[in-house]
Amino acid sequence: MQVTNAAWAAWLLVFVLALRGFGSCGGAPPEPQSAPPGELGAGAGRLLWGLPLDLNHAPAAALETLPGIGSGRAAAIIAARPFCRVADLLRVRGIGQVIFERVRAQLEVARPLPAGCARGANAPRQP
Repeated sequence: MQVTNAAWAAWLLVFVLALRGFGSCGGAPPEPQSAPPGELGAGAGRLLWGLPLDLNHAPAAALETLPGIGSGRAAAIIAARPFCRVADLLRVRGIGQVIFERVRAQLEVARPLPAGCARGANAPRQP
């Protein structure tokens, strides 16, 4: 199989365009916009800073960024609110122990706790 100069030129063009971001208008690509952690709210931007998502306030799009959580499970999580502790996520249909173990470190129940939560509900249960 013989490769022509035109084929090499085409591959080189594809490679250069890939390095430049597929059709950027020249210059450096724009810097990603980021906000300090205090301005991130409950969204997925918190995960970029290593902060957990609040189960009671995170939007569906942010929940869908978690491993094993798609649009159906995100909707089920939102429908099951309010949560008093992260372990309450196990009561959501479609969330089993395996998925819970994958996402638990990336979640929290922020204070103040919802009105229906008993005092100390986030404390570890005694055996």
